[in-house]
Amino acid sequence: MATIEKYETGSGATRYRVRYRTPDKRQTDKRGFRTKRDAEAWANQLEVDKRRGAYVAPAAGRVKLGEYAEEWLGSKHNLKPSTRARYEVVLSTFIANHAQVPIGDISRQLVREWVADLSSKRSPATVHKVVGVLRQVLAMAVSDNRLVLNPADGVELPSVATVEQRFLTLNQLHTLAGAAGDHRALVYVLGTCGLRFGEVAELRWRDVDLDRLSIRISRSVVLVDNKFVVGSPKGGKSRTVSLPAFVADLLRPHRGADSELIFPDSAGGHMRASNVRRRWWSDAVAKAQLFPRQVDNKTVFEFKIHELRHTAASLAVQANANIKSLQNMLGHESAALTLDRYGHLYGSDVDAVGVAINALLTRDCGQSVGTDAA
Repeated sequence: MATIEKYETGSGATRYRVRYRTPDKRQTDKRGFRTKRDAEAWANQLEVDKRRGAYVAPAAGRVKLGEYAEEWLGSKHNLKPSTRARYEVVLSTFIANHAQVPIGDISRQLVREWVADLSSKRSPATVHKVVGVLRQVLAMAVSDNRLVLNPADGVELPSVATVEQRFLTLNQLHTLAGAAGDHRALVYVLGTCGLRFGEVAELRWRDVDLDRLSIRISRSVVLVDNKFVVGSPKGGKSRTVSLPAFVADLLRPHRGADSELIFPDSAGGHMRASNVRRRWWSDAVAKAQLFPRQVDNKTVFEFKIHELRHTAASLAVQANANIKSLQNMLGHESAALTLDRYGHLYGSDVDAVGVAINALLTRDCGQSVGTDAA
């Protein structure tokens, strides 16, 4: 059991210290309590924590947040380059601003204050990303037995506004593809196969089987620090998607060597999304007159390249693709994620379900089933 002793500081102030043994039987103490009651309360909690296996040595929490965050990032060996770059931004901004705070001093109240301050300067989406990194750092501190609980867990964050998904009808897709001119095939691949921009930018002729009408997606390219980095697709898994014969016929005349990019930049390398938007995408969207809105008494047209992915999902649902097929096409980690994002496109079909069940009930019974009550 812990013992409590009174002592005097160099300035003559009265303080209390708690002498106790750690779970590995080492003798140590904690000083600085202003009252005996505070020392007793700490000692009682200490015994509870030791019995629960939740004891954390006071010295363990003295490591600074900045130092420990760097250690956390160094332990992440399987990050995609774009993810690592995003984490490094958080460490060099938000974490750097609080780098000298010992992790043991980070309370839930302090995290709430940080969130409030961050929310006044940054968007809700940015706040979620920053706190997500902080939560991961502190989670490692819990697993390393430097903290008892993660103070970032359960902290209320600002709501992120839901952005309504936009997708093109089949006629709109045809119109946009026509307006894209020489980039017509790219629009159709994105609008019918569901590839992400980084996946289509790294797509090579060896990945496409024009006879079997399929595309193998095993790589993606991202721009990190102004350099292209080729890696695995999002989620780390390869997948094969169907290629409509109509789109295959558009690609066939341009078939190149296996190692060549199907959709290179004008200079021959990987496409940059910013260049695509500037050089021809914005003009094609305007020519197709997609989603007009008024800005300063002027009509502007807006539709993002990524929204062709939503278009592909919508067209697949219209073609009666089931949720697992849609999951595979989009490369989602789970069908639940696909259902959350695109389940509304399926509709409820309540009446259709009732008709189908009734057909099952009457299919074999014919007129032999009586209608009178038993």
